[in-house]
Amino acid sequence: MTAGRIEAGAGARSLTAADVPVPVAPPVLPALAPFVAGGVLTAAEGRLAERLGRIGGEDQPQVLLAAALALRGPRYGHVCVELDRIAAHVAVEPQPRGRQGTDAGPQEVASLPWPATEEWREVLSASPLVRSVSGAATPLVLDGTRLYLDRYWQYEQRLAAALEARAVAWEDGPAAPAASVVAWLDELFGPARDLDRQRLAAAVALTRRLTVIAGGPGTGKTYTVARVLALLHRAALATSTDRPLRVVLVAPTGKAAARLQESLREALGALTLPAPVRAAMERTPASTIHRLLGVTRASSTRFRHDARHPVPYDVVIVDEASMVSLPLMAKLVDAVDDRSRLILLGDRDQLASVEAGAVFGDICGPAGSRPTLRFSPGAASALAAVVGGHLAGEHEVADRPGIWDAIVRLDRFRRFSSGSDLGAVAAAIQASGTEVDRAVELLRVPSPAGPETVPGAAARLLDPDEDPAAARTVTDFVVDRYAEVARLAVAGAPAGEVLAQLASLRVLCARRRGPDGVEDWNRRIERRLTEGVPGFDPSRRFYVGRPILITRNDDAVRLYNGDVGVIVEDADQPGQLVAAFWTPEAGVRTISPARLPACETTFAMTIHKSQGSQFAEVVIVLTPEPSPVLTRELVYTAITRASQRATVLGRAEILRTALSRPVQRASGLQHRLWRGAEPASPGG
Repeated sequence: MTAGRIEAGAGARSLTAADVPVPVAPPVLPALAPFVAGGVLTAAEGRLAERLGRIGGEDQPQVLLAAALALRGPRYGHVCVELDRIAAHVAVEPQPRGRQGTDAGPQEVASLPWPATEEWREVLSASPLVRSVSGAATPLVLDGTRLYLDRYWQYEQRLAAALEARAVAWEDGPAAPAASVVAWLDELFGPARDLDRQRLAAAVALTRRLTVIAGGPGTGKTYTVARVLALLHRAALATSTDRPLRVVLVAPTGKAAARLQESLREALGALTLPAPVRAAMERTPASTIHRLLGVTRASSTRFRHDARHPVPYDVVIVDEASMVSLPLMAKLVDAVDDRSRLILLGDRDQLASVEAGAVFGDICGPAGSRPTLRFSPGAASALAAVVGGHLAGEHEVADRPGIWDAIVRLDRFRRFSSGSDLGAVAAAIQASGTEVDRAVELLRVPSPAGPETVPGAAARLLDPDEDPAAARTVTDFVVDRYAEVARLAVAGAPAGEVLAQLASLRVLCARRRGPDGVEDWNRRIERRLTEGVPGFDPSRRFYVGRPILITRNDDAVRLYNGDVGVIVEDADQPGQLVAAFWTPEAGVRTISPARLPACETTFAMTIHKSQGSQFAEVVIVLTPEPSPVLTRELVYTAITRASQRATVLGRAEILRTALSRPVQRASGLQHRLWRGAEPASPGG
């Protein structure tokens, strides 16, 4: 046989794909096949569970199904499998085009051959792959009706124990005389006339080793933490001359850490502080969580700092805590010394981590508990010494110390007035279990302009079903705004000007691919700008006016996942291109495109990627058809990225469905922290 041809008697034919043997993946067991066909499992997950069964000597179909579900869980953000709930709440895996199978809906998924819960538990309890919480090491752990992969069970129980220990470990009164603390609080927050939750948060931080400050954008978390730090520094200086308090600001992304540091420095301008306190606060470093913990060369998930080698800080402040996954939060809390203070800032209503867990939401407790304050008698007594009688009657009294003693929920939107569209929409979405229709109507009919904190702040819905020109109207608006970015860049305007114009607007999409996804909108905008802006040429990878989003951390060049920049001509070397970024320390900094870590074009970005960012205006693009991607948290996160205006492009019914669908992540952390937390009585 000659190369590339098959001899067949006197004739010959060319070698085709049909002549090349293709390895065929073995089929999954019949017991798992319906769950693969229905999109609940992938074939790879089924085969991995079967392999686990062969290694462990297990062939019971119910056990292999549970193992496959436990393996798939982290991919959807789940920490465990809730055996009694999964049939009703599992998300299906959409089938790619051309693949056999069905895109099963809720009814089809519920009709799959799910085992009965009690029978399932009994079979799992007898399996060599599964142990109870106190058994010998096995790949799976059964804790009540929750089944975990061993490592996730370890993370969860370790984190719960550490948080609870911190929450109940309160100082025997403030670290300084109560009269001094009251005077400092009056200087920082003004004299107390009623219960000020920001002032209360500062008092909690002074008396606790764990403080959780929860609230939406514009509720004053940064304002509060600046004053918390000032209070802690003053107390430390008043009670010890040993050394100044060592404080670090951390966040899941470099962008979020830098923004917190910048906000803290801005807040300092409004504070009258003793020189040593001001100097200490100005020196506060910012870091990503990974940098703080010290990533090792051997593994990106193993760190130099842990419980045996804690980080060298007295106070660790974590911003955007809702973005932190269960494994990372467990490792972070391990690495904070037991004698140090840990302060978590976040918004429980935002999207949770893209990885497993909804840690911040679980810490904050059942959704129905917002925005209630709850303290045990001991905690309330310690706080009353510095906040006076204003706490009486404003909280529920818990019958024992617990995580609730560390939590202060900020419940007033201060960025927007009570009459602003954005503030009203955000509040309605937070309560959208009962106010879905109100949230949709507020977007449909923006309120008249009024005396708002941000003049003209507005939120509106453009529904293609009601206005066939809605998509064209939004596209024209977006292109006109980005055209100004392109013109400035092409004209050689200062990089700071280009960056400022770029930051004024962002298109936020629910998904990356598909119609009305990020890739679709980026192509659409590039095409329109090419037609309308002379000199704008996106034919090269790095072109003048290209906005870029960093997608991978790179300590060597100090650029991190989530950083946004723009390609401009180098002011010092005409003809050379540089990527320009804004930094709080140095203003605009530039770097050669050749040194950039992984990045992508970002006229549009996913709503997930927008977490931790803020823009004057956002355009939010929903999917044109119902999608499991669209949830209440996704819409809330998108709306609250705007400081002035939010425009939603999508069908009202799609929006209403999204607001009625909260993210449901299987986890046992909330149960561990809040079990038996019914209030004993109103405080008084």
